Amino acid sequence: MNRRSSHRLLVAIVIALLLAAAGLYALSIVLAPGGRDVAGLFVGYAWTALALAVVAGVVDFFVRSSGSRRDGR
Repeated sequence: MNRRSSHRLLVAIVIALLLAAAGLYALSIVLAPGGRDVAGLFVGYAWTALALAVVAGVVDFFVRSSGSRRDGR
């Protein structure tokens, strides 16, 4: 896998995780009347997805900056 395809894969992962975080947060708001524990659980999942998106973004930063300039220009 070259640098360009790795970058595209990591960007897709970041976007998917950000969308999952937004969806889980919205779901926690919808489920809030069902109980605080259930809503808190989904907020925790949303924060986890957000943290994973940040980690994937940091990895993507280093994937893009490493390697030779000839590879995947």
